[in-house]
Amino acid sequence: MEKKIIEGGKKTSWGVLGAIGLVLIGKLKYVLVVFKFLKLHTLLSMFIFLATYASIFGWKFAVALVYLLFVHEMGHTYAAKRIKLPVGPAIFIPFVGAVIGLKEMPKSAKDEGFVAYMGPLFGLLSFLPAFPLYLYTHEPFWALLIILGGMINLFNLIPITPLDGGRIAAGISTKLWGLGIVLLFAYSVIKLSFIGFLIVILGSNEWYKLFKKQKRLNDDKMEIKELEHLILKLKQESPDLDSVQEMTRKAKWEITNREITEILNTLNSEIEKMKKDLYLQQLSGGHTLSEEDKNNHQKVIAGILNNLDEKLSDLKKEVQTTETYYKTDRNTKVQLFLIYIGLVIALSISYYYGNEILMNHPEIQKVMNR
Repeated sequence: MEKKIIEGGKKTSWGVLGAIGLVLIGKLKYVLVVFKFLKLHTLLSMFIFLATYASIFGWKFAVALVYLLFVHEMGHTYAAKRIKLPVGPAIFIPFVGAVIGLKEMPKSAKDEGFVAYMGPLFGLLSFLPAFPLYLYTHEPFWALLIILGGMINLFNLIPITPLDGGRIAAGISTKLWGLGIVLLFAYSVIKLSFIGFLIVILGSNEWYKLFKKQKRLNDDKMEIKELEHLILKLKQESPDLDSVQEMTRKAKWEITNREITEILNTLNSEIEKMKKDLYLQQLSGGHTLSEEDKNNHQKVIAGILNNLDEKLSDLKKEVQTTETYYKTDRNTKVQLFLIYIGLVIALSISYYYGNEILMNHPEIQKVMNR
């Protein structure tokens, strides 16, 4: 009996650590690409997930894990639907976790924080019934459910992207991501956690990219104005190939956006072909191109300039998002901070209490006293 408890305890420890990894990896944006192609139904993927973990840790642990992850993801689904964000079904992938796929991004950090917050909140509510069930049955399984639920959701509230805590913190201040990076890095060093190091790298990269975008914001605004002026001039001068080519060549060295530079390179190459056609026409005795050829050339130039207009529109949206997405008023910051701290405290107390009642269970104490 004691040997069975010890072996079960070992499995449980690995299971708890594995469960944290499942949720963390499940939060990575890259996994969402896989889901788009797999198109697994929730029930089918849940069954595969359940069978996999049942074969390793037993049915009780597997059912508990599926239940906790499912309710957590339903929290995100509920929040997304409240703000009219289209979402896909919850998908379970063994050794990865459970996620829902957002079909479009939230409009602001406030909305993103709301969607992120409801996951751990539902996670807390999911294991609250385990408290009275343990008091009534004194079954260690219910204490394990409390510990597992508290650990998964509490860990997920570390303020670093791509975790829910990082998305909530974004509505308060992205500077909190720095705190999350330090905390998770320290934990990863102490526990030698590969997943922790992976998330630190991803979170640091996300923070650095945002820092670069915000630092370049004024330069990007100036570049947008220059591009608007350039496109207007190119449209006006489009019949004059030499003038268009000269403006394109100069602009290539001043524009920093890679996609727009590629379009300008394409325009320059097409003009080279048009000038070559004109040169060949002159060699054959013709002084000018036919009206049909001229019209075809103008259509090609117009098509490229329309493409340039579209890319400029995308750049404007990106700059506007960088400028406004993370802006929240003072009241919103305070509200997000208070509900975030409140949830962290509630989960911490639950996790601590779950450990206490499990460690004080008679069967566990017998094993420990040996």
